[in-house]
Formats: sequence, C-alpha cells, structure tokens
Amino acid sequence: MEMIKIYEGNLVNARELHEFLEVKTPFNKWIKRMLEYGFTENVDYLTMDKKVHRQILKEFHLTISCAKEISMIQRTEKGKQARLYFIEAEQTLSEIKKNKRLESFLKLETTKDKLLKNIASMGGGKQDFIQIDFEARKVFFNGDPVSDDELHIALMKARDFATEMTNLNFNNFEGLDDVEADHKRNHQDVRDLLQENTGKVPEDLPPQKNVKKLGE
Repeated sequence: MEMIKIYEGNLVNARELHEFLEVKTPFNKWIKRMLEYGFTENVDYLTMDKKVHRQILKEFHLTISCAKEISMIQRTEKGKQARLYFIEAEQTLSEIKKNKRLESFLKLETTKDKLLKNIASMGGGKQDFIQIDFEARKVFFNGDPVSDDELHIALMKARDFATEMTNLNFNNFEGLDDVEADHKRNHQDVRDLLQENTGKVPEDLPPQKNVKKLGE
C-alpha cells in the first residue's frame, strides 16, 4: 500500500508529506525550518515553480532519505509511521538496483508514460495510447504480443529504444495516425536489428516470470 506517493522512484512531494504528517505549522514556514537542518538543494531536494491559477507556488521534491530524516524530526506517531515507510522504500530501491530486469522494466514504463503525455498534448487520451502501443507491439512480435512485465530484458530494452524514438520524433507528427505509423515503424526497426545481430526474433524469447513480483 502506498502510504505517501513516491515519484520517479525516489522523490517525495514535500506538501504531500506535510499533509500526511498533520503538521499544524503552515507549509511555507515548516519546509523552510526543516531544510535548515543541513539539507542541500539539488542533493537532498529539488525545487520548481508551479503555477496554480494565477499564483506561483514553489514546490519542493525531497529524496526518500531526506523525507525519512524530516519525518524523524517530527517526533510524532505520524512521523514514526512515515519513517518506517521510507526505510522500507529504501530497501525496495536497493533490491531494484540489484535486479537489472526490473530496472529495465521501470525505464520502459517511464518512456511509455512520456509517450502517453505526448499523445495527450495532441488531444489524445489513454485509450489512444493503449491502441497505438498495442499495434506497435503486434509488429514487434509479428503477432500476439507478450505483456511488458513478462519480457526478456533484451526485449524490454528494445521496446524502450523504439518508444524513445517515437518520443523524439513527436514534433514531426500532424496527428495520431502519424504517431501510430512511426511507433510501428520503430518497433519494426528494432525487431529487424535484433534479428540481424542475434539471429533471433522477439517471439523466440519465451515469456519470463512477471518482473513486478519482486522477491516472490
């Protein structure tokens, strides 16, 4: 269960942490005081401006380690809960770093999410993304595709490369049909490259254990 959302694998929104901890002090005063405990910008936390209506808010994104230490400082039951949660999250991250297949899967998911956002910028929706990506996966496998979480690591990397090429080409597209055509072409290219260099095609590599079931 995700008690406090962790973004991009290692970042925590300070406002969301402040809300979870049920701190009575206003956020701006609280975060300023917390960061005075020796945390360094661009090492322990990142900042960015976010426009909300006509107001510009300064957002703080903490590393898990920073969020854990800030939780300890609170000396409350909520702070204790958050600290234990972040310790567990750090352990999970450590396991991920040892699991190259899971690392490749998460990289692919990030690249796919970028494609989804690009499609949304063109007026498309989640269903459009699913359809476009499914058609490309069919090309990649020359038939029925295997779920991404069951792919061999080489196929995850190939899918990631093909999807990243689609993202890089996005400024050249005039509509969703162009996106689908390019995405299919990129998957055909990486399929051909795989066959040329290994003598194998994606369907020659059988499905593997669901990578999301880490440690089971």
